[in-house]
Amino acid sequence: MKSRLAALCVALLLLGGGFAAGYFVPRENHATAEPPEFGPVEVGFAQDMATHHVQAIELCHALSADVDEMLTALCTQIQTSQTQEIGILTGWLELLDQPLASRAPMAWMHDHHDSAHSHTGSSSPMPGMASWLEVDALRQSNGNEAEVQFLQLMLRHHQGGIDMAGYAAQHATVPVVARLATIMIKEQSQETAVMEQLLRRRGGEPLPYP
Repeated sequence: MKSRLAALCVALLLLGGGFAAGYFVPRENHATAEPPEFGPVEVGFAQDMATHHVQAIELCHALSADVDEMLTALCTQIQTSQTQEIGILTGWLELLDQPLASRAPMAWMHDHHDSAHSHTGSSSPMPGMASWLEVDALRQSNGNEAEVQFLQLMLRHHQGGIDMAGYAAQHATVPVVARLATIMIKEQSQETAVMEQLLRRRGGEPLPYP
């Protein structure tokens, strides 16, 4: 079982690189076309998902060094893919001369806004986000306890990210935004499947979501 999970983690690393490569390959020459018009969904998604991704990377940084190599590989995948995506999202915002952070987080998701943080214990309105108390508790843990806490927090975090990306994939009118959101859903769903297995092996249960 352990070797199968390790192989799956390695496969995720390769898939992450493939998604990124596929995303950056030019699909057509639009040199003479009008630039796409980013609306509230596109701008809000870019702002909030970049912020959401930053916390995923922070959770990986908070994980102690004495954890299983499979979690280390998983964190490498998460940090690599989400750092690349932060670059894309903030690049769009810079080109549009938009703030990198929203003054009204999650307003672009409408009906999800009010319930996004109802079960996270976080002051952040973004779905799945950990509170700073939870991040600090992870930072102070080690061994199996740290592994369980990390998997619980990252699973919930990914569930929130998938919800955000799903809304953007359905409602964004700019194809490149919908395409990136779809890539996020694929990679985070694959990582979620791995984390669920790793958590079960450690006798842990997922945190409530939403």
